[in-house]
Amino acid sequence: MTASSTGEAPDSFDALFTTAIPSTTWWVRHRHGPRHPLPVGRWLGGEHADADDRAVDETLLALCRGRTIDLACGPGRLVEELRRRGVSAMGVDTSPAAVALVRERGAKAELADIFDIVPHEGHWDTVLLVDGNIGIGGDPGRVIGRAHDIACESGTVHVEVAAPGTGFVAERLRIESDETAGPWYDWARIDADTLAPLAAARGLVPVSVTAIAGRHFAHFVKPPYSSAPETSE
Repeated sequence: MTASSTGEAPDSFDALFTTAIPSTTWWVRHRHGPRHPLPVGRWLGGEHADADDRAVDETLLALCRGRTIDLACGPGRLVEELRRRGVSAMGVDTSPAAVALVRERGAKAELADIFDIVPHEGHWDTVLLVDGNIGIGGDPGRVIGRAHDIACESGTVHVEVAAPGTGFVAERLRIESDETAGPWYDWARIDADTLAPLAAARGLVPVSVTAIAGRHFAHFVKPPYSSAPETSE
């Protein structure tokens, strides 16, 4: 959920995840628009999430095969549940509070920026980019390229995307409560049709798209011995 090298505000997310049960309502503010409540209950999972969010998580968990990494994992609900199911899983995030919370839950997490080398890069069977994290830094092409690099040959990448027809939307956002506000950072929303050619250009093959409870997921595979095509600057 955070990626400090792209200008996102890890301190704001640290405040979110200082405790497992937030006592403050948090919002995301759009630079030229309204603010919306952040789905902190969804991110925490379990009893904090509603029935639809739990159903979505069950669908995602069933897709995780082999060694699984959750990029920008936040408080690590998926990593925790995978551990319970005997799946080797790890989360990475730039928020120290989020990583600490994952570890308190008994799951594995590392403090890492997805745009730097992550642990066991290139050896993960399943890569997760959920909760809108394809939009980190406002550059979905760069993010999906990192997912390609992190996955192993024949690995799968599961990406939560925006609703069909969204296209690509670049945004400036900030995290705020009624008492505080963090700095502005770059973010993006992108739908499956718009993401597919970006993924293909970086060596990932689109497989399918899933819709469940009003949320959408694009699924990709990294072919054996694939490499991202060289692009000119």
